[in-house]
Amino acid sequence: MEDITPLNLEDSPKLFGLRYDQLIACLGSLIVSTQLYSWLSPVPFMGHDLRLDVAIFFGLLGPAYCLITLNHTTGHWDGVINFYMSPQVFIPGPDPNPVRFLKDEPLPEFLDYEEDASLVIESLESVFKT
Repeated sequence: MEDITPLNLEDSPKLFGLRYDQLIACLGSLIVSTQLYSWLSPVPFMGHDLRLDVAIFFGLLGPAYCLITLNHTTGHWDGVINFYMSPQVFIPGPDPNPVRFLKDEPLPEFLDYEEDASLVIESLESVFKT
């Protein structure tokens, strides 16, 4: 019997809950950080070895990439980077939807300040008289 299961090409294949680019980023950062720690000579700084800090930083770049790209595909981030890095200048033109503003709308009528004040004073006087 032929398999009639629809192929959803929009869904990214996942391994361990990560897309392949995220998995490669995590594994790559882990490999780079461990190799960098083993290749570097000890770097003493104020009585502390900086190799460990540098290795942890490079090791956390992969999981940071996974968190940043958690809800979007890689194509989305390419579009964002191209938008901010492209040398194009966007000049605003006329309003594409000129009907968005309401015309001939009945506006509420507001009372003048003196009329409002006199109403408030009368209501206060009636309350305090009793």
